[in-house]
Amino acid sequence: MSIDFNISSVLVFFLIANGIFVSVLLLIKRDNKKANQYLSLLAFLLSLWLLDTFFRVADIYGKNPNLYFLPIYFSLAFGPLLYCYTLQITHTKKLSIKEQFIHFIPAILQGALYVFLQLSSYNYRHHFWMEIHKPYTYDIELGLSFLSLITYLFFSRKHLIKYKFIIENNYSNLHKITLKWLSQLHWVLFLVSLFLFFETVARVVWDMYPSTPLSSIMMGVIIIVIAVGGLLQSDVKVIDDEFETVDTPQQIALNDSELQQLSFIKDAMTHEQLFLQPELTLQQFANHLQLSPRETSRLINQGLQVSFIDFVNQFRVQHFKQLVLQSNKKHLSLLGVALDSGFNSKATFNRVFKKMEGKSPSEFINESQNTH
Repeated sequence: MSIDFNISSVLVFFLIANGIFVSVLLLIKRDNKKANQYLSLLAFLLSLWLLDTFFRVADIYGKNPNLYFLPIYFSLAFGPLLYCYTLQITHTKKLSIKEQFIHFIPAILQGALYVFLQLSSYNYRHHFWMEIHKPYTYDIELGLSFLSLITYLFFSRKHLIKYKFIIENNYSNLHKITLKWLSQLHWVLFLVSLFLFFETVARVVWDMYPSTPLSSIMMGVIIIVIAVGGLLQSDVKVIDDEFETVDTPQQIALNDSELQQLSFIKDAMTHEQLFLQPELTLQQFANHLQLSPRETSRLINQGLQVSFIDFVNQFRVQHFKQLVLQSNKKHLSLLGVALDSGFNSKATFNRVFKKMEGKSPSEFINESQNTH
């Protein structure tokens, strides 16, 4: 059987090969091994979904209609896989094997349907397509895929927000554990879910059946995001259960005893300069103070209305400002002074400084030089 190689078919074939290659690399990657099993399967199933587009743009379906209804459609697994990966990588919730199985029941039934159809005669498949799938179940399947993705994205986002809050209140360096790429993956999948919705509406209302669905094109984008983010993601530390009990920063009046403890916390950070440790954690800081992590976090959150990382970074920024104003430090590079102040990357330093001072570090230095 010949294959029509054109720009579209070559591009889709490249995305499929890339997705399969990424899924293999994720499986053998040591960091985040358990979490990457879900991400690997997601990349693989996305690649299978793209096979349908490849068969169309390469005119394979036209030359061999018997390939219709191959068991390559597992769109109802996309949401659960993303959800399980998010839970595993953030350590915000543990699912038992039974609970995981329940989440994947719709995808299992979806796959079983296509296996049944593939094992059936061609005449039955043709009848199923013309009388059942095209007028009814195709739209139902896309609609359910849309609802599944939206639902699991909602809960995945909730856990990612919870994770962000936890790490900001327990670590002073988030450079390797921010999971920003995962947030971007959530947004891309949200766009895919919208495409699924619009395709369903277009088919029901205007009887449109695009030869290359926009959602299929977006699958390639998702695979690229997974490849870049998942493969480059360093090992995410397991968050201790006690860290989940920290309080949301809010203004609550402290009593005299609590105010004294808060003053003790600030004095310890100021005089002992613990903020100079780039990897300082709430646990380490609390142990040094001989307080519990929860109590330390509560006093900082409620007494100062800031997270632990903002509390530490305030001291780092002030230390940086003091260093650049010293004549014997002016020969150092901007990054050198930032590293001397407890920051461990230029990008993090620039972002934090701009957030707290309302200006870039270079602008601050220029202004300080002009005033002296």
